[in-house]
Amino acid sequence: MKEYLIGKLKDLPEGKGRAFQAGARTVAVFRANGKIYAVANRCIHKGASLCEGQISRNGRIVRCPWHNWAFDLETGELCLDRTERLRTFEVRMDGDLVILCA
Repeated sequence: MKEYLIGKLKDLPEGKGRAFQAGARTVAVFRANGKIYAVANRCIHKGASLCEGQISRNGRIVRCPWHNWAFDLETGELCLDRTERLRTFEVRMDGDLVILCA
């Protein structure tokens, strides 16, 4: 597993997502309610960029910007069908640096 430096924690806005390249993958990284989540950036429905989606008030659900499909950021599960899911990635902190493991 490789590690990719995302940047400093202060560069990830609370309640928003940003896309980052991790080798050949594009990963959506979200900061919500004090946690950092990382999931595959493509919606499994039609391929929308999930980093542009809205995060719910509880900070754990992101909604696809195209068709409103909802995914749990912690597990990657589609909320309406728990058998469907996005790939999730580990994120760790090194001081104030955010590191993606992919």
